[in-house]
Amino acid sequence: LEDGRSNWTDLGGDKTAAPDGPGHAGSGAGKGATALAVGGIDIQNAAIRWDDAQAGRSDTLSEVMLRTGEIAPGQPFDFDAGASFALTDPAARGRATLAGRATLDLASKRYQVDDLRAALKASGAGLPGGAIDALLTATLRADLAAGTASLGALSLTANTLQLTGALEATALNAAPAFTGRLAVAEFNPREAMQAAGVAAPATANPQRLTRAALSAALSGTPARIALNDLVASLDESTIKGRVEVADLASKALRFDLAVDALNVDSYLPPPAKGGAGGSGAAGSGAAPVLDLRGNDVAGQVNVGTLVVSGLTMRDVDARLTLSGGRLVLASKAGLYSGRLDGTASVVGRGAAPAIGFVGGVNDVQIGPLLRDLTGKAEKLTGRARVDANVNGTGLDPDALKRSLAGTVKLKVADGAVKGVNVARFFREAEARLTGKSLPTDAGAEQTDFSDLSASLNIVGGVVRNNDLSLRSPLLRVGGEGSANLVSERIDYLVKASLVGTLTGQGGKSLDQVRELTIPVRVKGTFSAPSYALDTEALLAGSVKQRLEEEKAALKEKVTEAREKAKASLKDELKKGLGGLFK
Repeated sequence: LEDGRSNWTDLGGDKTAAPDGPGHAGSGAGKGATALAVGGIDIQNAAIRWDDAQAGRSDTLSEVMLRTGEIAPGQPFDFDAGASFALTDPAARGRATLAGRATLDLASKRYQVDDLRAALKASGAGLPGGAIDALLTATLRADLAAGTASLGALSLTANTLQLTGALEATALNAAPAFTGRLAVAEFNPREAMQAAGVAAPATANPQRLTRAALSAALSGTPARIALNDLVASLDESTIKGRVEVADLASKALRFDLAVDALNVDSYLPPPAKGGAGGSGAAGSGAAPVLDLRGNDVAGQVNVGTLVVSGLTMRDVDARLTLSGGRLVLASKAGLYSGRLDGTASVVGRGAAPAIGFVGGVNDVQIGPLLRDLTGKAEKLTGRARVDANVNGTGLDPDALKRSLAGTVKLKVADGAVKGVNVARFFREAEARLTGKSLPTDAGAEQTDFSDLSASLNIVGGVVRNNDLSLRSPLLRVGGEGSANLVSERIDYLVKASLVGTLTGQGGKSLDQVRELTIPVRVKGTFSAPSYALDTEALLAGSVKQRLEEEKAALKEKVTEAREKAKASLKDELKKGLGGLFK
């Protein structure tokens, strides 16, 4: 009613009536409910309507039915119940049914239901996905005196999902615990999400999230639950291991998993059309926010083959801990004939947590790695060792780049720098200094080396280097300059000198540049750098070299003349002195 009272409060009769007398059946003189026997129940086409004027809702149950066989203690009886419903919140209408064969022994506290069948079919805007079609079948056993219960032959079908299993509970009167098994038959996750009213994420490979299945042994208590002997599949990946919520109150999660193969890239969103990305794409929406507080996670994952950011890793051993708002991921893996060993960390919350990495790679083939990472022809080849200690703040890629700081050390053996032929610049320099025509045969666009090393200092997303060292039987190369990770532009000066014999046109030795340091300016973007001979620096170096050569030659001539004069004077003195004694 609108005043908040229900309209059935007067159905209970006079609550002040005197209690039953000693001889009344309700006095408890008999065996009570434990000896109750009923010939059967048959209710057909009943209806219940609930109107809540204050809440503005009206719910109805119609076509209500309940039919049972004879009910007697310890004797099985059939039951069948059902009702149609129309609900306001959530907005739904449908029908639910329940049937089975029950045995109730109230005296011994033993209960069982065989051939249990519960069905629900409903539709409406208030339901996830707009509709549900579910069927549960099972057998139930309970011995409350012994504190045991079981749920057997369980089968639950809901829309596109089918779950089967069994559960047993023990020590219900003391320290309850349960064990069992469950299995989810293969299903299509995309279809399941659609049926649940959840939009399936777009993935780079549209065939992802189309096949999944799971089976596991269950165990637990009111405080914890674990999935043991877990075997799950997702598309082409198989996952095995154990997952446990060690403390349901704090949601402490523990896991130990092994995955045969996983391509992470194929599950990421597809690239934006038109190649949009970078800072524009990142800055178009709200910055992502992270809150690690209150989480307690620890575990490890081993992956046979893992593809991330285009890179293929093998025998991956990843160990993760998350506690006190700090996430740490320590990883080891085989990587392009070498090894990866590093630790990444995330600390803090909000849009700007602190992110760091310490570690590196050793003895990797850097060429194939760069090719797979960038999707373009590699700029560097050889066996590489990279050691890094870097940190930054923020989850947005551009924000992270702008704040990036730290050091990186690089060593590469027996490789080549692709896209630039330093030897060609010597030939070009010789032509410019001698007034000859520039060489037309560019040769292979690469510079081979025996070893290369460099240390990078990063501050505010700007990488600086001043100790580049590249050596080969022909060349010695140094360099200094900077690269901006945010704008992806480079400004670098390479300085090369000859230590071996290099021939020019006609097979002649390049004597004009043998003693010169050839400057090559590298500018432009990361994706399309340009290489050019720094003519001004070259001429300045050439003039300086010639002045030094002329100065040295003049000094040599003066020294030679002085020595000749000394010798001549000495001879004259000998002659003069010799005449005095004749």
